[in-house]
Amino acid sequence: MNKDNLLKLMDSVPFFKEMDSAEREGLLAHKKHWMQFKPQEKILKEDEVDYGFFVLLEGQVSVLRSKPAEVSLAQLVAGSIFGEITMKAKRPRTSSIEADDEVSVFKVDNQLMDVLPPELIIKIKDQIIDLVITRLDEVNNRLSSFIR
Repeated sequence: MNKDNLLKLMDSVPFFKEMDSAEREGLLAHKKHWMQFKPQEKILKEDEVDYGFFVLLEGQVSVLRSKPAEVSLAQLVAGSIFGEITMKAKRPRTSSIEADDEVSVFKVDNQLMDVLPPELIIKIKDQIIDLVITRLDEVNNRLSSFIR
């Protein structure tokens, strides 16, 4: 995927909204973190150990769990973030992610974070904090609907 296409995708994904153009262009230099997957290709595998998360730039993926039997837990669309729990929890993945169609992602891992400027690291961490807060609110709202 070329630079102009990636910059356009970054403009459409909330994860990159607080980053200025120089920061976005700086991320493009980390070529191995920009990945593409074909339909039915596994992006993450349940039980694997990998300390990174992914930003879904385009396409759709399924979240799958194989224990006790394979079941689809959710579908994620462009703009979604997945795999973030293992970044800090340092434990095996609890589900698999499979591409439903042609998918482009940006991977953030410890290796990338080690070379980014501190200001950009803060922006990335802020996006993850926002995500965790949103997910916690969603769980709280679901739980409260059961209690009522």
